[in-house]
Amino acid sequence: MMLSTRTILGLAIDDSGMVVAEVGLRSGSPEVRHAGRLDFEGPWTAGTATEWGQKLRQFLRANHFSARRAVVGIPTKWVAAKEIVAPPAPAETLAGLLSIQAERAFSLNATDLICDYCGRTSASEQSRVLLLAARREIIGQVGELTDAAGLQVQSVTVSALAFGQALSRAGPEPRYGLYARRTYCEFWCQLNGKPRFIKHIPIVEKDAAPGDRATFLTSTIQRLILLSSQQGQSPPYPITAYDACDTSGQTVRRLHEQLTPQITVSDGRAGPPFDGTGLLDRPEETQAMAAVAVAAAGTDRPPVDFLNPRIGPKKKAHRPRVIGWAAFIGFALLVALMAVIADWRADVTTIATCSEQLEQLSDDIVAAREIVDRISYARTWTSQEPRFLECLRELTLAFPEEPSIWATSLGLSENAEGALVGKAIDEESFYEVLDQIKQNEAFADVQMIHIRDAGRDLREKEFAISFTFQGVQ
Repeated sequence: MMLSTRTILGLAIDDSGMVVAEVGLRSGSPEVRHAGRLDFEGPWTAGTATEWGQKLRQFLRANHFSARRAVVGIPTKWVAAKEIVAPPAPAETLAGLLSIQAERAFSLNATDLICDYCGRTSASEQSRVLLLAARREIIGQVGELTDAAGLQVQSVTVSALAFGQALSRAGPEPRYGLYARRTYCEFWCQLNGKPRFIKHIPIVEKDAAPGDRATFLTSTIQRLILLSSQQGQSPPYPITAYDACDTSGQTVRRLHEQLTPQITVSDGRAGPPFDGTGLLDRPEETQAMAAVAVAAAGTDRPPVDFLNPRIGPKKKAHRPRVIGWAAFIGFALLVALMAVIADWRADVTTIATCSEQLEQLSDDIVAAREIVDRISYARTWTSQEPRFLECLRELTLAFPEEPSIWATSLGLSENAEGALVGKAIDEESFYEVLDQIKQNEAFADVQMIHIRDAGRDLREKEFAISFTFQGVQ
């Protein structure tokens, strides 16, 4: 579905700020008209969303952005993803089935999440899809920011998946993508043009040189490809890299040199969605490439859309549309009311008959309500979970699925002070788990007690972490 306007804004938001690009469509070809970056001066929270939306409005006006229709991309860090097998079912039935699977796949309460999925489904056979979930609070904050900026948002997607949608034009073969920022990278795998796997990779050395960044990413890329490669798939594994930090492209070249011949790395800035946009002619604006990809995804249905999800209840319409629909519904109700009044005398007998039937069913209704009340009361006896199981579950979610790090003991006192002891094959795996625990709001005062070699003849690391478990909010 093409947009009725010729311009659209792409906003790629993360914890530190946002990049913005205004993309125009000329004869179906995209052209970047304006691009820039707005940095946050404090943490991204619910209380600052409106403030940053007002600053975004000023930024757009000062830099001559004219489009008001926008597509927003959020980082992989803000979503949870899991590949699942979707049963054969029509689209309407499948939405309900995937909603149930989402409740089982993600730890948060289903009412706190907005879920959507990527992939092709079928009414006659099973299919593999990537199920994604974002916290409803985060999407609400994005809405507050864009409302304060005076923008009409048509979609909220994942920035990395917008790159993947452009990459899908290369064919159905297994492909990999890498989007690099100063403090993190996002890595994904796709098959038949649809994503199967997506991963957030924090970068410890934020201001590392291109060579050091390439060295850090080499081992991580090799491990992720090993975990996500298809059975029977043979090298070379193609990776398209989108580096928004290194305008010279040194990191991409270093990665290609270090990973060849098993893995080939190409510079994504030379292909879709940047063909003909003019972005490469302005190297200082290549940091906004994610915003360009998000805007390009907005010219069609994005791969995933948390504003218009295919799972769960539909979103509320935008205010101008609400007013229009309210007027239409009011007119329809007026016509219906006139018809009801005109036919009322003819329907008196039918109403009386229905009233008698309702009166006959009154005893059954009372009995049904008593059963519902009993069941509701019984559920309250099973709704509470022991506190230590909540702690164990949250700690388990911090550990990766691959066997690179494991726990050997866990202690939790009555005052919720705990200690976790375990082993890891390297320090990188340990710090990834430590960061996951620190970012979980269920834990406070998370401290590393020690990390050291497990023994003289072992390459494993032994670690200990202390924390205070304050519960899931």
